[in-house]
Amino acid sequence: MEVAGAANPKRRRGLGAVTQNACTECRKKRAKCDGQNPCGRCETQGVSCVYEIPIRQSKENMRSEIDSLRAQQYQTEQIIAALVSNHTSELVLQQLKDGKTQEEIYRKLGLDKSGPAIFGEKSTTFENLSGQQAVESVMRAARSSASSALSQSSFGDSNLHQHTQQEGAGWQTWGAGGSSTFSEATIKDEDMMVWDSDMMQDIQDVQYPLVGTWHHQSPTSTPDSATRLARGEGQATILGNSFGTEESQDHPRHNQSWTTVTNDAAFVEHLMALYFCWEYPTFASLSKEHFLDDFERGSQKHCSSLLVNAVLALGCRFSNQPNARTNPNDSNTAGDHFFAEATRILEAEDDRHILTTVQALGLMSIREASCGRSSQSLYLSGQSIRLAVEMGLHKDVQVGEGEEAEVEHAVRSATFWGAFSLDQAWSLSIGRLPHFSRDLKLVTKPALVEHVESSSWVPYTDDGAPLEKPCTQPSNVRSVFKTFCELSEIVHNSLYTLYAPGASVTSKSLMESYTSYLRWYEAIPTTLRLGHNFTPAVLFAHMYYHCAILLLFRPFIKLDITGSSVSPRDMCMQAADAITTLVNSYSKLYTLRRTPSFVPYFVLASSIAHLIGYGNSRAGPERLRQGIADLKEMAGCHGFANRALEVLHFLIRHWKIGDVLEDGGEDEKTICQPKSTSLNLFCPNISSFDMVTGIGPVVDGANPLFWPFPLQGRPLLEIGLDLKKSGFTVLD
Repeated sequence: MEVAGAANPKRRRGLGAVTQNACTECRKKRAKCDGQNPCGRCETQGVSCVYEIPIRQSKENMRSEIDSLRAQQYQTEQIIAALVSNHTSELVLQQLKDGKTQEEIYRKLGLDKSGPAIFGEKSTTFENLSGQQAVESVMRAARSSASSALSQSSFGDSNLHQHTQQEGAGWQTWGAGGSSTFSEATIKDEDMMVWDSDMMQDIQDVQYPLVGTWHHQSPTSTPDSATRLARGEGQATILGNSFGTEESQDHPRHNQSWTTVTNDAAFVEHLMALYFCWEYPTFASLSKEHFLDDFERGSQKHCSSLLVNAVLALGCRFSNQPNARTNPNDSNTAGDHFFAEATRILEAEDDRHILTTVQALGLMSIREASCGRSSQSLYLSGQSIRLAVEMGLHKDVQVGEGEEAEVEHAVRSATFWGAFSLDQAWSLSIGRLPHFSRDLKLVTKPALVEHVESSSWVPYTDDGAPLEKPCTQPSNVRSVFKTFCELSEIVHNSLYTLYAPGASVTSKSLMESYTSYLRWYEAIPTTLRLGHNFTPAVLFAHMYYHCAILLLFRPFIKLDITGSSVSPRDMCMQAADAITTLVNSYSKLYTLRRTPSFVPYFVLASSIAHLIGYGNSRAGPERLRQGIADLKEMAGCHGFANRALEVLHFLIRHWKIGDVLEDGGEDEKTICQPKSTSLNLFCPNISSFDMVTGIGPVVDGANPLFWPFPLQGRPLLEIGLDLKKSGFTVLD
């Protein structure tokens, strides 16, 4: 040891006390620092002793400060929500008058037991281990696809690298940390970042759908006592405790005759529960709590016959009851009677600048989108957003003071954001600029309310709520709506990047839009993460995000981005895989016969991407076949699913891709033909459509309209034998 020490004197220093942070002066001189303030060396030499914060400590301080700010923001939101509440507003006002601090008010309200992640830390709880494991198995593939490795880029943006990491890395699994949720604290990295097709395999002896075991009866029979009980419990959970308790036709809250289609009060409440269970709150332009309150009281302020009929028309899409259809044997007629009544009321209105009318137009648009009548849906959506802007709903203005003024502001805010989000979804789907300028300031989003957030969500069907539920989920309805609106803002900006005239799209602007999406995904609250919640609204929001990514890159699928490893083709394939996996998870949880109205549009977009991958020998046909099967299952409740199948059939034959369809060789010219009464926005077969007419006589069967510019708008007119019904005849 002595010889070794003599040969290498540097080892003689031994293991003395190590200073974690030396002062600046000692660092410059490369001298030993004792870590005191001032240190002995600086004090001896009479120089200023300054310590810099280490990078690691600086980051820890920043994280701590961010956590503290988030907690303060959460406390503020809770206190504001308490001010809005009828039960706690007086208490909060009194505390403020007494000069209490924010922390003191927060503790006084009894909210300090909940953390900043979610109100009351109410998360999904399971009744038994087998149900927990079955749901975890179904959702594991969805979590993995959401976090599959994303390409990275180098455009000089130092933040891009950090925001193109795996999206789900580090997410907690099902409400990790709670005593009644999954025990593992985090998802393993290999589970989060590596796609494994084996994850799609089912657990043996599992029956789907997982979430709910119902008491079933024939759709044509009168509800028995068990079904009435199950419906009552479900309606009480979804609509409120005052609902689901009456079966009499002369129900007191129906004295106002909200609809003339039926006088069955129980059926009306049943359809409302279906809508609020499966469609709400995405694209929702109404405020549920205020709508239901006025519905009960017979008030016309936040409820109207037009709005009620629009809600019921949508609710019929999720029912197999004969009285939900105009033709009991045709699911495509579901809700037609309520929609016709809503249309009649709408056309009779002299002034449509009414909150409930703006809300109803949005719901009617969603219903027409589900039916596959995209042209009509676009018109109704456009009317909704235009009226909202004309009424100034986009402005953050509160008229008056007090609780009534705050309620009115909240309803106006919800109305605008519902119309705005729907307009962005349609603009994204068809590739156009939205009906709203790029730079206008928008009204604040509806505030989070504790009792609304913590209310339970239950799957509700014609058979009511499940008799046995494997789990209990919080609705988190306001968090979902708020975060969904934030995603719609990003969609809004990306549309101007893609379609604004005067400036061509560049790879930099494209990647900036992409980075905005990644930042949104990184910042979503726990309530919207797949590791915490799996309500239909949460799964839908994830599908929408991946569809937005797919449609952002799809126009550039034949291009590479110079100087970047991000491949538009690969991004489309990844997004399509994620959508397919999420839809598969949704199917196993709830079945695809109860999906929000825009899900078939997402499946069409992902299936086209799978078709491209298979046609270019980059993937097998399995995912494409799965998309076709999913659309067939949805066709019973969404008419657009049939249209989507026609589109895929046409593209398969037009691109000459074999080994996908089981039927014979139908001529592509006869598939998905355009119509003179439609904008044909989802019609790829335009080659057989006479886009430019000559100046001579009209050929038999041709469109008689004259318009020399095929890409400009044209009137929608019946042709052929129906032309005379429109009051026209062709010139000799």
